[in-house]
Amino acid sequence: MAFVGGLAVISVEPASVGSAPVRIARVVAEGLAFAFCVRGVRLVAPMALAAVLLLAFAGHAANAGGGSQFADAVHVLSAGMWGGGILALATLHPPGGWRGAEARVLLDRFGGVALIAFVVTALTGLLRASDQVHDFSGLWTTSYGVVLALKSSGVAIMLVLSVLAWRRGLPPARAEAGLAVLVVAATALLASFPVRA
Repeated sequence: MAFVGGLAVISVEPASVGSAPVRIARVVAEGLAFAFCVRGVRLVAPMALAAVLLLAFAGHAANAGGGSQFADAVHVLSAGMWGGGILALATLHPPGGWRGAEARVLLDRFGGVALIAFVVTALTGLLRASDQVHDFSGLWTTSYGVVLALKSSGVAIMLVLSVLAWRRGLPPARAEAGLAVLVVAATALLASFPVRA
């Protein structure tokens, strides 16, 4: 999704001369990561990491300085860990089913990672949002604020679904996984565009 969004940004959004090469490099890294993932090539993680780092230097954080770029990179990485883990769990079929002991171990192991990833995602997201949306009305008067409000609503719903699934010892539902895809897409959209509220 970030790859498609990056292509759209390159073709639609006029870029300053300095940021155009970084945007193009980011889209190339995303495209390679996707191609490697589909083909089973082991270089997916380095390409994905390169894309995340380049995203922080090509998006709205690029104008705000090093701390904002670092926060964006950490935000996208932690959101990917949380949402990606949910997507992965939604596609698994453990031996003995989701009510078995192996499934419970899997859910417990992911639960610790998911909690840390969610907290880091929420804190860095709040930090970056406060840089972009300066008052509450910005959530409905700016394009960035509208996407942020929709993304935050999706995250809140995902959080409730995650807690319910974890307490019941159930895997993430496909609806939760689909919502994770939309939230990650909104995250990529927010980080991609050099939006100023």
